[in-house]
Amino acid sequence: MDRLSLASGFDPDSLIVETLNDFRVSGRVYTDQEIFRLEMKHIFGRCWIYLGHESEIPNPGDYKTAYIGLRPVIVTRDENGVVHAMLNRCRHRGSVICRAHTGNEKRFQCQYHGWVYGLNGDLLGIAKHKGGYPDDFDKASYGLMAVPRVTVYRGMVFANMDPDAIDFLEYLGAAKPFLDIHLDRSPSGEIDVTFGAHRTEYRGNWKFQAENSTDGYHGDTVHESFFKLVAEFGNKGGQHGSYTQGSVDDIFKHRLNGRTLGFENGHGVWESPLTADALDNMRAGPYRDYVDWMEATYGTFRTHEMLNAMNLVIFPSLAILHGQFRVMRPIAVDRTEVSIQFFKLKGASDAYNNFRMSGYQRFFGPASFGSPDDVEIFAVNQTGLQAEEVEWLLLSRGMGRETTDNMKVRTAEITDETSQRAFHRGWKRFMSF
Repeated sequence: MDRLSLASGFDPDSLIVETLNDFRVSGRVYTDQEIFRLEMKHIFGRCWIYLGHESEIPNPGDYKTAYIGLRPVIVTRDENGVVHAMLNRCRHRGSVICRAHTGNEKRFQCQYHGWVYGLNGDLLGIAKHKGGYPDDFDKASYGLMAVPRVTVYRGMVFANMDPDAIDFLEYLGAAKPFLDIHLDRSPSGEIDVTFGAHRTEYRGNWKFQAENSTDGYHGDTVHESFFKLVAEFGNKGGQHGSYTQGSVDDIFKHRLNGRTLGFENGHGVWESPLTADALDNMRAGPYRDYVDWMEATYGTFRTHEMLNAMNLVIFPSLAILHGQFRVMRPIAVDRTEVSIQFFKLKGASDAYNNFRMSGYQRFFGPASFGSPDDVEIFAVNQTGLQAEEVEWLLLSRGMGRETTDNMKVRTAEITDETSQRAFHRGWKRFMSF
């Protein structure tokens, strides 16, 4: 039985331990090569994985490459406008067919022996076919292997290697409204993801970035240098103006407001409200047209809610926060690539989208304050875990004040580890069958 089992020396129940007031994760979950191998099969082989956005492949012949765990994938738009996702591996001798991140092609040719494939994956031609293969060689059986399940939700392309997996919206469950909020902030209900991604690689396990994307506990310490600069030089452009008023002490107090949520299947949310006067500041500034549209569409109260800072993790490897898609690609048990891509709100003014981008660049860009701090911590975590005699990581913060509603959504305070516990419950579930 190919699972974490007692026969192989591993058991999910011994790696994720939960009692009434205690939640702990074995360090082996982040360091063990066999566990990593099984994650690629049981998690990245059974869960819905984000591959990209339709705006990245708007025209026939457009393509982008992506990954499902370790599996290289090509996402294409064919001559009829249909989106396909195929494993990026030649059926002849295994070479990657497409090596570029994006582009436009009429067909794909393997650089090793010249086999040619169509935009839908069909095998179109074999180099030096005559005499080397029978005339009736069945090309129809040797096209690029299609990913079994592909769905497009509001332009976002998700895929699943399990042909029997539940539908994407069922998988998303009660987390769906939080995904919709990110998209509903657009006046057209659509986003544009045509900006190139920037990619960072760190020497640590992929789960550290997934956990951290909804972690409200680390900011004051990991990003201490940022807040020192705010204290010294002031702040003129926090996200939606939320840091433009008050002292650093006021900012720290505000950062204690909000909540963290955990959903079934491993999804999680961190949410921090706007400051009391942030919407007024936006209304009085150059983005009044956007606020007017939001309030006319959703009302003032709902507008204020929708403009909260809100980070969503869709298990296992996508985070959506502050106008960006953040994709975690596992490379090895101790090596991860993080791809971050800003998205525009279609229908919003260039001024407002530029404002959003400047906030993104300021804290999450390649030369920013936030993301470099985070990936450094992940590498430090991985180093610390080499002290294997210390067995457990503790994720019990806030368990005593966590509540659960009738949708099985768990909610606690903003610095609590509710979403991280949900992530590991999802991990344990998918690793256990």
